[in-house]
Amino acid sequence: MITSVALNPAVDKIYFVDNFEPGRMYRVRQMVKTAGGKGVNVARVARMLGENVRLTGFKGGETGNWLESQLKKLGVVTRFVEVSGETRTNNNIIDRVRDSETEVLEPGPFISGEDMEKFMEVYKEALSDSKVVVLSGGLPQGVPACCYKALIEEAKNFNIPVILDSGGDALKEGIKAKPNVIKPNLRELGSLIQKELRDMDEIVEALKEINADGIDISMVSMGNKGAVLCTKDLCLRVKVPHVETVNTIGSGDAMVAGFAAGLARDKTMEECLRLAAACGVSNARFLEIGVVDKNEVEIQKNRVEIERIS
Repeated sequence: MITSVALNPAVDKIYFVDNFEPGRMYRVRQMVKTAGGKGVNVARVARMLGENVRLTGFKGGETGNWLESQLKKLGVVTRFVEVSGETRTNNNIIDRVRDSETEVLEPGPFISGEDMEKFMEVYKEALSDSKVVVLSGGLPQGVPACCYKALIEEAKNFNIPVILDSGGDALKEGIKAKPNVIKPNLRELGSLIQKELRDMDEIVEALKEINADGIDISMVSMGNKGAVLCTKDLCLRVKVPHVETVNTIGSGDAMVAGFAAGLARDKTMEECLRLAAACGVSNARFLEIGVVDKNEVEIQKNRVEIERIS
């Protein structure tokens, strides 16, 4: 069982508006609505790969109920803690003509100390049969930055590998508990080490610094430029095949789901990385966020190139 944690899930709405400009009225002809948030995307993709998946976190109101129903339809086991307020909605306006993206993100409900205590009980129960734990995304209002650190430490009591995919203070604090894997994107990695990363040598150096600090696997996603993974013994660069891209949002989450599935299947490092990259490529072929085609993933796995760079 893969356990994915979504502390601040969302309903994602994507509006496709050509030549978008603020201050004007538009009648949208195409809109995509999905259950979203990084942890939700991870759960959905892992389930589409055929994994047994549990999703836990917080939900609120009718928006939260709708989000949960979408995951249950796929066969994801859900264990949400009900909270006051309404699960957030994220609005994304994509302008294909100008190749731009505008996001309007709601904050989501406030999480009380009592809510957090209930969640910890659910989380500890989930650890009893988890093979991999994935902690993804930002933290909701009321939850301290050290939250992921506490969740990683709990998982370590069960010797369960943890993947942490976050940014900002949540990543900085969470990394102190030494998760097995971290996967920031390039911007988040630069923020973590407080340095602009200009070339491959600097990226590898940054990942190696993280390995030296006690993280087994440090990986950075770089969009259509692939990804780089480092351990204390080696660094691997992934080159992804060119495909006709429809929507790249969620490809990083798909990568995390693929890597988690590989770990759950006891695959080698390279096999995990190849599966992760193929999932990222497949996600980019869909309008929806956090969606892959299992058959295409198998095809793309054979097209992914992996080279050792140190």
